[in-house]
Amino acid sequence: MGAGDGRLAEFREAGRTLFSMGLVRGPEGNLSTFDGAHVAITRAGCAMAALGEDDVLEGTPAEPPAGASSDLRVHLALYRERGPGAVVHAHPPGTVPEEAGLAPGEHGRYVHAPSLREGVAELVRGARAGR
Repeated sequence: MGAGDGRLAEFREAGRTLFSMGLVRGPEGNLSTFDGAHVAITRAGCAMAALGEDDVLEGTPAEPPAGASSDLRVHLALYRERGPGAVVHAHPPGTVPEEAGLAPGEHGRYVHAPSLREGVAELVRGARAGR
């Protein structure tokens, strides 16, 4: 099930910003939102720079959407710990080790924020500050 037009626009804006700032390349990174009942998350392997309507999947923490990002567990853990909002996962320079096979949560940077826009802004500020 894909996201509604408003939600898709929010995800597209976040993905394009991450890509344009060099914080993701190709299918790197992922995005999600959680309203306390429903989670929306990017599909595994989608390109943040060009999200389509089938790239944002919806479900619940108890019944997550099939095909969701492999980082779904990390996103759900952040929501359990911090509550509703948005999670942005990107790969600012220097945050992904050269070793292959890292598990979800072991690379890049994750930000929990009230919205995708605020999460992306925090990642951009951190990248500019070298974090």
